Amino acid sequence: MRACLFVHDRLVLAGDAAELPSLRDVKDWGVDDLDWFPVHVPDSDAHATAALAEPGWRPPAGVAAVGLRTVLGVLSEPELWLALNAAHLARWRRTSRFCGVCGTATTRAEHHKAMLCPACRHLIFPKVSPAVIVQVTRGAEILLGRSRRHPSGSYSVLAGFVDPGESLEDAVRREIEEESGIRVTDIRYFGSQPWPFPDSLMVGFRAVYEDGTLENLDGELEDVGWFTADALPPVPPGYSIARALIDDFARRNGVDPAEVPTWRRR
Repeated sequence: MRACLFVHDRLVLAGDAAELPSLRDVKDWGVDDLDWFPVHVPDSDAHATAALAEPGWRPPAGVAAVGLRTVLGVLSEPELWLALNAAHLARWRRTSRFCGVCGTATTRAEHHKAMLCPACRHLIFPKVSPAVIVQVTRGAEILLGRSRRHPSGSYSVLAGFVDPGESLEDAVRREIEEESGIRVTDIRYFGSQPWPFPDSLMVGFRAVYEDGTLENLDGELEDVGWFTADALPPVPPGYSIARALIDDFARRNGVDPAEVPTWRRR
């Protein structure tokens, strides 16, 4: 049984092997009496158990606790998706220790995947924040933006969280206009991906340029521009739906996705 053990928001990996430790490994480190919970990868046999380390616990020599974005470049499937699923649930459990209605310490609910307030019976379910991520094309060009969080010189497709009261399509139109100044049409669903940064569900779409001139209206991006498939800048690695959207564009414009440059985090 693999174990996903978190020190705050950092995942403990097993030494130089850079893999999830076994539950036996974790118990050998003196971590035993924790509130373990199950995690799995949907539509697969991959499963593990996860827990939050006690405050003040430090990994032993040769064992590292690393940030989630580092994990993306270290673990392979299906351990990567086990770790990301566990991270989402661990953060929810860490931030749901007390009832938001009356302040009472919560316990694990018996019949739901939820935390329960024993005083007022309020249930706190895992938080999932929907966000849209969009492949916008104009003929043989794709719209890409550069975030301050990206490695130097790297770009990705535009994305943003859904506001209360919005449909997903409304969010696509608003986010693209806010971040680039253009309006889009022909919005079509592409696919989705859970993304625990911190608790998102990324919902991917294709859309087509309608009108407008490029202008970063909300100041969130350092740069935004049009790129052809044979002259793409470094873009996200293959584990993300962002890369799937870009690879789809490249493929439909005669470029092998293997030839698309990939960014590297330092």
